[in-house]
Amino acid sequence: MRAALPCALSFLMLSCGGQQKPFGFEGPGALPLAPSTVIVEPPPGPFNGTVTVRLRAARAGAKVYVSSDGRDPRTTSQGRLSGTAISLTLEKTTKLRFFTSVRGEPDSELQEAEWVRAGGPVGTISGTLVVGQFATGKRLGLSRNGQVRELAPTSEPIEIPFRYTGLATGTYRLRGLADRNDDGFLLPVIDYEGDSINVELDRADPAKAGPENVRVYLGASQAGLGTLAGIIRLPKPPPFQQLRLAVLSASDLSGDPAALLQKLQDGYQVFTNAVDTEYPYVITDLRPGQYTPVPALIGFGSGGLAFNLIANPLRQVTVLADQTTYKDFAFGPVSISGTVTIGPDAGVPSSAINLGVVAGRTLSLVDGVQAVLMPVLFSGGSTMTASYGGSAFRGNTSVALRVFPGTTGIVQALTWVINPLSGDPPHATVSVGMDDVVQDISLP
Repeated sequence: MRAALPCALSFLMLSCGGQQKPFGFEGPGALPLAPSTVIVEPPPGPFNGTVTVRLRAARAGAKVYVSSDGRDPRTTSQGRLSGTAISLTLEKTTKLRFFTSVRGEPDSELQEAEWVRAGGPVGTISGTLVVGQFATGKRLGLSRNGQVRELAPTSEPIEIPFRYTGLATGTYRLRGLADRNDDGFLLPVIDYEGDSINVELDRADPAKAGPENVRVYLGASQAGLGTLAGIIRLPKPPPFQQLRLAVLSASDLSGDPAALLQKLQDGYQVFTNAVDTEYPYVITDLRPGQYTPVPALIGFGSGGLAFNLIANPLRQVTVLADQTTYKDFAFGPVSISGTVTIGPDAGVPSSAINLGVVAGRTLSLVDGVQAVLMPVLFSGGSTMTASYGGSAFRGNTSVALRVFPGTTGIVQALTWVINPLSGDPPHATVSVGMDDVVQDISLP
């Protein structure tokens, strides 16, 4: 009676004495090799980039028949390979089907094994930069952890392949760039930046060793989402300020003012300069639906951060999937400035009014609400005074002004300007044409 086999044959691999053996391995002292024995190296499983699979018949005189297209190699010769040893280079996930045959004996049973492509070559990141209409005609770049690789400009939306090699394990942030101001440089923050994509690379993990098919979007939206684009116009160049555009819902404008203020600060950002008066913008990856875009011109006043925003909840824009909706905005040419005086009889403790905000608002059924929040810094004794000023008001309209003393003034002022049909009356109302206006405000 023969002794028991020392090793048990596994479909993928043998385990013998704690050591892994190639698929189909038969060790010394085993029974005579059967026709079904095929030695396969490397064993089935994940691979990166490409893998060369070698199959050979372990029994002398046996031939291996293999197919890689899903067909049964026992019933068709189309696409079938045969020989005592076969070598195939795989570039994608592939299931091999194979059997062996010895003249004068029954063919072996059909066997299957699958090699799964887990990613590109170890230490690589590859994919495409998806360039939308907004970024066409401009110098382009791809930033990897702040290092910019310049790409050739394109005259139409396109997908540009990219590949990084020789990378170590770590997190890589990829972001597309477009030379928004055509100054010949690709500078983060100053130029247009797409959404950043974080890619994890782990050389020890086949599933993360060579990330591929990474899609980085530049002025383009992912499938099923929409894009909002247009131009924000200013009457004159406002250096050292920011343009931000937030895309809000109706509930955002009627909800918590502090949350609204944060959303305005987090909106799409454009830095202004001392030359340009037109600033193109694009907002991507919006879910289809109706929105209220709110452009805001943000700078510093004498008492802190100043906001000049335009919102028209009565005229929302409709964003459609896989389409671009265009909406332009324009600020006005008028500046309003003056002095605010708060007397001892105003009912406001002087200790509470070192800081404050002068809020201005205009109303129009066509253009919506324009709200200008102008921070101020009071000084004096029992009578406190402060200078205020704001720019880019629309012309040929009426501006309501109200003073909000105290450190919480900006939130109170924002509540007042976005709810024009409720709240306290203005402290002053001034009619403006197309010229700058000086308007003093006095509280008893």
